[in-house]
Amino acid sequence: MNTNRSTSSDFLQALDSLKKARLVTRAFMMHEHQYNALSEDEQESLFNSITPFFNTIFEIEDRILAWYREFHPDLTDDDDLIESIEKELDYETLLSEKGKLDLEKLFKEDSDIGNHN
Repeated sequence: MNTNRSTSSDFLQALDSLKKARLVTRAFMMHEHQYNALSEDEQESLFNSITPFFNTIFEIEDRILAWYREFHPDLTDDDDLIESIEKELDYETLLSEKGKLDLEKLFKEDSDIGNHN
């Protein structure tokens, strides 16, 4: 039983560290307009610097979700697993957040196009 508590505690510490790292990705995604204002060379340099970080976040999230699945073996569907960790532990995955931001951007662009016609 002590090992299970230790594992649970280790999981929560790992998730907390991931949440802190995600602040960087969130800031980057929320300020795309500033990225677009950079020169092409600056954009390429920043993209080359940030891409490995994003890739690492995706890899860590995969491990966290696999670990979370150990606590919830009944959640066999990935979408259910992601929804559960978002509700239970207030953690939004990078993929979920990116999808929401992309949808917001798409709706804004559609709205802007509709307003110009």
